[in-house]
Amino acid sequence: MTQDKQKRIKRVREALQEYKLWFVVLLLTDVICALFLWLADLPIFPSLAGLLFFSSAAVFCFALFMICRREERREKLYGEFLSYADAYHMEQASEAVNSREKRQIQAAAALLKENAARLSSEKMKRRDYEEYIESWAHEIKTPLSLVALMLDSRNDEMSEEVRTRLTCAQIQMQQDVEQILCYSRLKSDHKDYVMEKCSLSDCCREAFDEYESFLQAYDFRIKESYGEDLVLTDRKGILFMLGQIFSNTVKYRKTDGTQPEISIETGRDPESNCVTLTVADNGTGVMGQDLPFIFDKGFCSENGETGRKSTGMGLYLVKQMAEDLNIETEAESEYREGFLIRLTFPDFRKECNKTPGR
Repeated sequence: MTQDKQKRIKRVREALQEYKLWFVVLLLTDVICALFLWLADLPIFPSLAGLLFFSSAAVFCFALFMICRREERREKLYGEFLSYADAYHMEQASEAVNSREKRQIQAAAALLKENAARLSSEKMKRRDYEEYIESWAHEIKTPLSLVALMLDSRNDEMSEEVRTRLTCAQIQMQQDVEQILCYSRLKSDHKDYVMEKCSLSDCCREAFDEYESFLQAYDFRIKESYGEDLVLTDRKGILFMLGQIFSNTVKYRKTDGTQPEISIETGRDPESNCVTLTVADNGTGVMGQDLPFIFDKGFCSENGETGRKSTGMGLYLVKQMAEDLNIETEAESEYREGFLIRLTFPDFRKECNKTPGR
């Protein structure tokens, strides 16, 4: 049954329910008239009674048909009025109703107009604020790059401890800026993803090169195992996700003297033909009750001092970026034993006709 037909049946039922009193009155009138005709003992009583009931049924069906047509027209005019809420559509809707409903439409039109003006003003303020933040994030990258250059050029003039702390602070600020830009990118109406065939191994090596000093500062041991699989994705998005995962690994490293370790592996599932990227560490892990919520916005695991200082945005942005790029995310962890996150890329030969983004 089509949707239009279902709407018509529903409209008829509603009309019958609304005007059932008049149907009963018409039926009683027919019964009384038929009784009088019977008492008159006319020879043509059966014919007159049949004609009476037939005429009443025809009148009722015609009235029901006109009522349904009127309600259909009113619904259409109401829908157009609510969609546009301008003077023309308000006048069109007012012509299909009585005086009381007309006053209600005029009051609704005034309220909708006021809300639309307020919403437009709020959107403009929000857009200006977002543009300012995005512009600031782009501008701040220049001095951050200069700081990184100075750290490299003045490497011999600083102690190892000072150099390590400054390098970590510079990288952390860079990550915070990248989070702002990524959040703005995710919430934008127009996505600027560049979908291309990428080698996951090249992406991983590039990410490690960028965060090498950050990981070395905390004496991380790195294990790598790569295949030569290609995926169809946005390279910048993958690098951002890896950076956030690395940052999360550093935050939740053990501080009991255990050497921190991070391992990264790529491969292909022979059954689904999907490419997987797995990043694991030997950090503090996540408590069982917290694991289902680690991708929620603003959620911070109460796992030590570092967890309480987190913003809860890193893995949330990883999840959002993954959904935009049609990548499945999966996390596994055992408290005090480590944390694992797996990204599953679909077979790009099947996904090449899909559009990224929600």
